[in-house]
Amino acid sequence: MLGFNLPHTVAGESTPEQALLEDMREDGYIEIEDAVASFEEHQQMEVKLPRLPFQSTIALGKASPDTLTLQWFDTVNHAHIRVTIGSRLSLNKSHAVAVTLKNGVKAFYREDLPHHTLSFISDGLTYDIYTSEPVVTNQREMVEFANSFN
Repeated sequence: MLGFNLPHTVAGESTPEQALLEDMREDGYIEIEDAVASFEEHQQMEVKLPRLPFQSTIALGKASPDTLTLQWFDTVNHAHIRVTIGSRLSLNKSHAVAVTLKNGVKAFYREDLPHHTLSFISDGLTYDIYTSEPVVTNQREMVEFANSFN
């Protein structure tokens, strides 16, 4: 389970990838670069973006003045990453293991298989990362992914 469902392909209808893209666009998602630029303008600060562990087939973002949600999908291999970046400076530490990122930032990791989440605060913004297997399979891999934000 990845947190997204791809509809079945029927002759004459859109492909599963097109259907997901259309649904997300209807929900206000736009190109990641545009969403990031809008959020950065509202916040007057730069966000950190990750180095993805897979080649995405869909990459979209949604921005409000206080929150930026970025989603990457590899619809071929059923991989998904969602990153929410916000101006609230609090973390959900419930049922989480404290870990330290390579830059010394304290982060909180939760595992509810097959899902993995990690949250941290960096440069005045809160980062919440959500993914599932096969992208990340354990705490070490999630920390490595979080360390890729630059």
